[in-house]
Amino acid sequence: MYIRLLLGIMLLSMGVFLSGCNGARESEEVAYIVAIGIDKAEQENMIKVTYQIAKPNVEGNKGEGEKDTVLVSNSAVTITESLNLLNSTTSLVPSMSHVKVLVVGQELAREGLANFWGSLKRYREYRGSMFVLVAKGTARDFLDGNKPSFNISASKYFETMLDSGVEAGYYLRVSFHQFYIRLKSNSAHPYATFVDISDLSGKKEIATPKVTGSKIDGYVAGGIPLQGGNPIQFAGTAIFNGDKMVGTLSTTETRMMAMLLGNFNNGFLSMEDPLAPTKFINVNLRLGSAPEIKVALGDEAPVIDIKILLEGEITNLPSGINYEQESFLPLLEQQVNQVCHQEMANMIHHTQELKSDVVGFGYYIRPEFTNYQDYLQYPWFEEYSRAKVNIIIDTKIRRTGLMIRTYPVR
Repeated sequence: MYIRLLLGIMLLSMGVFLSGCNGARESEEVAYIVAIGIDKAEQENMIKVTYQIAKPNVEGNKGEGEKDTVLVSNSAVTITESLNLLNSTTSLVPSMSHVKVLVVGQELAREGLANFWGSLKRYREYRGSMFVLVAKGTARDFLDGNKPSFNISASKYFETMLDSGVEAGYYLRVSFHQFYIRLKSNSAHPYATFVDISDLSGKKEIATPKVTGSKIDGYVAGGIPLQGGNPIQFAGTAIFNGDKMVGTLSTTETRMMAMLLGNFNNGFLSMEDPLAPTKFINVNLRLGSAPEIKVALGDEAPVIDIKILLEGEITNLPSGINYEQESFLPLLEQQVNQVCHQEMANMIHHTQELKSDVVGFGYYIRPEFTNYQDYLQYPWFEEYSRAKVNIIIDTKIRRTGLMIRTYPVR
């Protein structure tokens, strides 16, 4: 009887002390932060932090003309102090557990992120899965300028935009955890999605001109000709050397980087018709297999050997030439090889000039060393700028769309 009584008391005590509702809060009492923007403050040695907070009972159920979020900014020495200030100026309890994106202003990114990046990683509420963006202007202006054209919540907008980036390869998504790992790595440099606000004038600003045989120019965010719709643009990549941003890659360069990372899903390539240069041809490309990359030390400089297998589908043939014939098909494949080879070579040369190994070639040179300590003593990031690069692009046109034979327009 005493054993049963003692067991009952123990079970009752466990039910009281192990209850999970001790710190529970109603959703109306919590300020759910959707996005965080970080800029350089006007005061010296301080940062300006902007919080995009979802309104209670509005997130996902927005009426026409009604914004579902509010922006709150403050300046502080550290992000943790900024959070204390936010908690002191709002009646709701801030929660970072639903943050989708972390936006960094370009000026701050160029000065360096090391001073506050570690605190973001250490505090449990900052999720490693939130995406990292670099805004050409300020993070505050970017978040304020975001005006989705459809009735969609801010958190869902960021999520779907970054998911859709893999469809063309013109911008890449990177999580905070991935960025942090590369920040501490001796084998690769960090990169982030580049964003900006368009003036909606329809004017274009070319970042990298088209290569021989191509019909596509390269853009970065803010330079894409756009009229109407949401003014903010996701395009290109911000690349880093250590914790400092050193430059950007255009949309065409980012696509080549995606191929080397094995993250290229598919995308259209517009190029000159080999037999009718005034015409163009559209081919939908995708990776046929994972990229083959080998890096050797070499006698004078490292040697990087790259082999990329692409598979394509013809989607447009305005010239009317019957490229579906077996004798003509190699001409298309050779044209794709030439365009992609030149674009990839230009992209790698650009990163070598900036001494930024965002592809992560350093991971492939590790087998050249007998132990990890020898590898750490090798100045890979310095040697990368002198590396000799050999590129082989092999394209196979697998499909011809919904037509098996082309006739010219008469």
